[in-house]
Amino acid sequence: MHRGIREFIAWVESRRDSEEVSLNPPSTAAQLGALEQMLGGPLPTDLRVVLRRFNGGRLPTGTLLPAGIEPGSMGAAIRDYAEAVQQDFLDPELLLPFFRTAEGSYLSFDRSAGPVADTWAVVDYYPDADAHNLVYRTMDGWCRHCVANWSSEDHDAEFSLDTYLRNGQRHVEVEPDVATAHATVAHALKRSGRPEESLASFLEAARCVPPLAWCDWEALKIAVVLADREAALEAATRLASRAPEASWSGRETSPGRVAELASAVAWREGDDGEAWARCMSELLRAATDEERAVVLAAQASVDAKEPPAPPRPHRASPVVPRQSDIDLWWAAARAAYADGELREEDMLFDPELAQLGRVRPLPDLLRIRRDF
Repeated sequence: MHRGIREFIAWVESRRDSEEVSLNPPSTAAQLGALEQMLGGPLPTDLRVVLRRFNGGRLPTGTLLPAGIEPGSMGAAIRDYAEAVQQDFLDPELLLPFFRTAEGSYLSFDRSAGPVADTWAVVDYYPDADAHNLVYRTMDGWCRHCVANWSSEDHDAEFSLDTYLRNGQRHVEVEPDVATAHATVAHALKRSGRPEESLASFLEAARCVPPLAWCDWEALKIAVVLADREAALEAATRLASRAPEASWSGRETSPGRVAELASAVAWREGDDGEAWARCMSELLRAATDEERAVVLAAQASVDAKEPPAPPRPHRASPVVPRQSDIDLWWAAARAAYADGELREEDMLFDPELAQLGRVRPLPDLLRIRRDF
């Protein structure tokens, strides 16, 4: 039995029928058999071990679904998911939901990840969306993370930015090769006003396999605001890598936008000029007809080592209008960032805010803490 499974069972059973834990009786051979017959193969061994101790029940962060095919069971959840994504519930690669979180998402085994049940990774999805991401490499990792959170001093504390950060950090400790763990930490650090640490965590998330492609875009934005040329090159290079056109939606940006940001730091003299030139060439290759001129202009500024043209505004009007009093304008920008109205895109693409940045340090906005 894996360490995480053993710790999970011990923690849960020690609190059986407490306010936060209510367990069902152990699963029967008939319940397990009916589910496995529906799946057309065996359940993961770790899941089977847990279900043989208690067939689902209420846990501190959600509900472990019971084995079986009746309403409320894993079998029923598979049927519901199949209907939502318009697939055959007998499809052997369909997700296998096993845990409903308190937020309404489902943790599920990704049966397409391999022919052996014990190699299935854990992904999550919401019933109203067909997209899902890997959140745990193994069920053992999920169990270890659960026990670490449930045993922590702040387990009963009200949800806050600090508890959110520590939750992500505990996940990184358990599974340091999972992108979502680093992305959680990166997001929490960014809101905490710690941009350098946030940037490092976004880059870690983007290095994982599989990565979260949008993390490179988040990293690039922060890197350019901080004028971190090395980090910007790493993120931009991955964003520029060849991939199907549809992949840009996952990156949450476009070749033109990447080129505009990259050129803001790449035009200056440095010993990485060839790397930037390759990056620009790949962005040009990926650019649509509408953005080709934008990438060409950015590429020209990098080649000539001259400042690029101002980027295209991303809003019809500035979120923080110009004021004649610089101090009042700066105070308005700080307040707008603290409220979540002003974002990194504004610091990078707003021409008026760029003028404010000539007399006030825009990177200081990233150091403002923004609690939930």
